[in-house]
Amino acid sequence: MSKMVNGDIIKKDNKNSKIPGKGNNKNSMAGAIPEKKADKKHGSFFKLDHKYANICLYALLVIFFGTIIYMLINNWTDTKKFIYNLFGVLSPFFAAVLIAYFVSPIVVKYEGLILKYITKGGHKKLAKVLAMVFAYITLVGFIIIAFVFVIPQTGESISELASNVPVVYSHILSMLKELHQKYPAIDINVVTDRLNEMVPDIVDYGTNIVGNVVPMIFSVSVSIVRGLVNMLLALFISIYMINGKDLFRYQAKRFVYALFEEEKGNAICNTFRECNDIFSAFLISKAVDSLIIGCICCVLMNILRLPYSVLISVIVGITNMIPYFGPFIGAVPGVLVYLCTSPKQVVIFVIMILVLQQFDGLVLGPRLLGQSTGLNPMWVIFAITVGGAYFGVLGMFIGVPVVAVVGFLANKFIKYKLQGRDIKALKELEQAE
Repeated sequence: MSKMVNGDIIKKDNKNSKIPGKGNNKNSMAGAIPEKKADKKHGSFFKLDHKYANICLYALLVIFFGTIIYMLINNWTDTKKFIYNLFGVLSPFFAAVLIAYFVSPIVVKYEGLILKYITKGGHKKLAKVLAMVFAYITLVGFIIIAFVFVIPQTGESISELASNVPVVYSHILSMLKELHQKYPAIDINVVTDRLNEMVPDIVDYGTNIVGNVVPMIFSVSVSIVRGLVNMLLALFISIYMINGKDLFRYQAKRFVYALFEEEKGNAICNTFRECNDIFSAFLISKAVDSLIIGCICCVLMNILRLPYSVLISVIVGITNMIPYFGPFIGAVPGVLVYLCTSPKQVVIFVIMILVLQQFDGLVLGPRLLGQSTGLNPMWVIFAITVGGAYFGVLGMFIGVPVVAVVGFLANKFIKYKLQGRDIKALKELEQAE
């Protein structure tokens, strides 16, 4: 009994005894914990915290890009020169993108016709190759027609106008004299003095051209060769762009889905597709509209026996790409030319342009353009004004589709932010409209 008790006591003592490594004693536990804390505290000085590392990385990036922006602005002359040189080097790629924009719909049309009538739905790769061949034959055909028929006649009209400068000058002087005889109160001496000053300048300019004809021919030749090389490069690059359109689309989608979740990636891809549709629809529709208007203008001018029909029709067709202001800009050169030759022709030309632009605005334009931009006229005028001020004629052409795309993105962003919000003021405005 006593042994068992002693055994029990001994067992209890063994349980309560200090076992190395167990740390059952309170003192031993109290001694072990500070050692772990000390180790952790000692190692925290060298351990990298991801939160603070990201903050440091962002700060370094901000400093880096801020320094670059400051250097670019501080040396703005060199920066602008570099940008111009860069755009000059990349001009074949920009031209290739523009060609691809115009040729790609033609390829799609030809491919559909070939699949429907020739291959009967099969041989899709062959149909695509044939469609690209026919599309580029069409494009080259337009270029050949321009070089063979349009450009020579335009050059003849310009040379004819240049040779008629003395006749026009004497005609203007006689008109001013007649105007002064009818209205003696009008002082025409300022105008005649200015014209007399311009004639020697024109003669000096012509003399300088004759004296520097060899360098001018050399520079023009270099420019023509460079332009032809860039044109050929743009054609070949556009072929690769159209042929690899599906691959480019796939790579772009891979990049988007690598950065965003599937739902956001789908929204981003759909948004980019809609922006592309707006931009390309406006450019292509407006180009076709301007081509038709230029051809109709040339036919009408020949019927009405108005001179310089090809030159003025080309100007009218090109400027018709500019919404609202294009018809007026295109009519000004014709009015000035006919004003110096025959006032009667001015009246005929102005009436013809008014009828032609009414036909374009009421019949042809809505059928071709439709609601390709959906812009308010105020924003169209804003796009033309700002684009023309900063980028010239090209800015007037591209400003409208660019503002249309920006407006579309802004509207989509506002709808996303207002989604699920019940705003009474907006509902009242919608009901009032």
